Amino acid sequence: MKGILIYQPPEKDAQFPNFIEGLDPRLREKILLRLYQLSLPQKPELKEPHFKRFSLERYRDLCELRVKSKMLIRIIFHLRPNGDVLLLHGFIKHQKRDTMQALEQSLRILDALREHPERAVEYKIKEENAS
Repeated sequence: MKGILIYQPPEKDAQFPNFIEGLDPRLREKILLRLYQLSLPQKPELKEPHFKRFSLERYRDLCELRVKSKMLIRIIFHLRPNGDVLLLHGFIKHQKRDTMQALEQSLRILDALREHPERAVEYKIKEENAS
């Protein structure tokens, strides 16, 4: 199993864990299952409707995990050459421009990680307390 990484900005909370923790538990579980599938050595085929690879040259290194429930959840990620999955930005899609804003934010994160690769940290999934 390969690692799932997130960007940890200096002296701030990482965006992705806060986004995930703010979701409904059932939806969070669905997303975490898809993320687990991405971390397996035999990755699922990255094709629609659950995954999308961006075709524009500027965003070619980025992919999107898509989860649909009552709302459209999108997670922009990057597959590293070593097989690690780098989660860049999670968001709820309300309008078309939301994706473009998330892609631009994701590119800024990738640029920051090129300068400071130590800010890519393992994403630790918080377990729900079973009662």
